[in-house]
This record gives sequence, structure tokens and C-alpha cells, in this order.
Amino acid sequence: MKEQLLDIKLKRLIQLCKETRNYKKLAVVSFVLTSNAVDEIGIKLGMRPREKNSGEKLFEYMELVNKVFRVNFNVNVFKTELIEVLKRIELLFLKMEGGLGLEYVKEMFEVYYMLRKLDVPNLHDNINPEVIEKNRTISFFSFLSGGRNGKNKEESMFNPILLHKFKEEEEALQYQLNNRFDKSTFERILQLKTIRKGIEKKKGGRIVISGSLKDNVSYKQSKEQVGQFLVIGIIILFAMIGSISLIESLIYGFLSVAVSYNLLVCFGAIIVLYFVNKTYFGKN
Repeated sequence: MKEQLLDIKLKRLIQLCKETRNYKKLAVVSFVLTSNAVDEIGIKLGMRPREKNSGEKLFEYMELVNKVFRVNFNVNVFKTELIEVLKRIELLFLKMEGGLGLEYVKEMFEVYYMLRKLDVPNLHDNINPEVIEKNRTISFFSFLSGGRNGKNKEESMFNPILLHKFKEEEEALQYQLNNRFDKSTFERILQLKTIRKGIEKKKGGRIVISGSLKDNVSYKQSKEQVGQFLVIGIIILFAMIGSISLIESLIYGFLSVAVSYNLLVCFGAIIVLYFVNKTYFGKN
């Protein structure tokens, strides 16, 4: 109902702005609506709020969301094409201080409505045990483990089979999500991950399921980020060594073979590492 009222107001505003040719106001409205949509999606998925005060851009936040969910589930929440379009418009919007042309405003509204269609689960909600109990994989587990009277040895024999089954099903669901993000499919992956964790941490013959859905997602830095920081750290180290060698040569008024060799190695390594960082981490 709120969205319908919003659409009615938007139509009136668009018509008014067309008549007055005040496209800047329309651009600001489209940007604010898109910003709110991205923020809402991120919060629902358990992400930290976007750091607006530090200048974090919308497309950067969307890339961060994608990075987290690629690490956890090997899927993208936002389409890469959508991020590229938003990046192009957002950078222009900031540069022009909202002074976008009508064509860019239309594109921004298209991005907004595409985000509005993206139905994501609220991972802050508690896990519903009834939904998971209806899961056919749980029944499969109960059958194999022999129920409550099953022995621990028998259960441990079948656990690898179950985990393999979960992995196969998760991969199939990941393939579906990469083609089209779907709320029910995504929740299904989270349920499988919850069950898998329950089997690994099973105590007293029971699978313990607690907490909220976001507890099954790791929001820590990815391996790619760690690798990027390592490369940057090495670049800084070589830059410091090269600078010290250069300063020494200037102070003492001569450039020895050893010093020139050090400068060549340091600045050569910096150039190589720069291209490594740009090639492997530039799009992360």
C-alpha cells in the first residue's frame, strides 16, 4: 500500500518536473529512493549500515554485499550489470551535484524499481524450527540415524553422506540464484547451512538450532581482502626502503652501485605489485 501511494506521488512529481524542467529535484528524489532501497536490503541481509558519513558510495556498498555472499554462498545478491549502471550514474550525480539530465534520471528510476523487485529475506528473524522440520533432508537424517535410539557410531557413519547431500543441493541452489535471485531459494540455502552446522555441533543425539538466520553468514573479511592488504603492505615496505636509499644517496652526494641496485629492485617491485593489485583485486 505504501509503495502504491509512493508511485502515485512520484508520477505527480515527474509530471511537475517535466513541466518546469526542474530535473535536479527529480534526480535527487531518485537518488534518495535508490539509497534507501539499497540500505534496506543491506540491513535485512544482516550487513552493517552503509557508512554515509565516511563517504561510502552506493555501488561500493552493493559490491561489499556481493563480496560477503560470494564468500558464504558463491552467489551475488546484486547483478553486476546493475552495479555498473548505478556506479556510472552515481559518480556523475556526485560530480554534477545532482544536476543530471532526464536520460540519467530515467536510468536511476529503472535501477530503483529493479531494486524494489529484489525480494530478500530478513535475516534478523529467528529461525523457524517448524519450517526446517518439514525439510525432507531432516527426515532423511532421522531415518539414517535411527531416530533417538540410534547409536553415535551409526550416526557418525552417515554424517559424511548427509554433508555431501547438503553440498550437492546447495550447489544446485547457488546455480539457480546466480541466474535469478529468489527469496525462497536463498532461505533454503540458509536452512541447509543451519542444518549442516547443527550436525557438526550435534550434542546428545540432537541437532541444536538457535539464533537468527544472519548468524549463519560470515561477515568477516574475505581472503581476497586479506591478500590485497598483504600486497599493499609489501608495496609500502618497498617504497620505504627505496626512499631511504634515495635520501642516503642525496645526503652523501654519490650514488653507489649497491644503492642504485636497491632503487631499481624496490621501484621495479612496486610497479609489478601495483599491476598485480590492479589485476587481481581491482574489481573486488
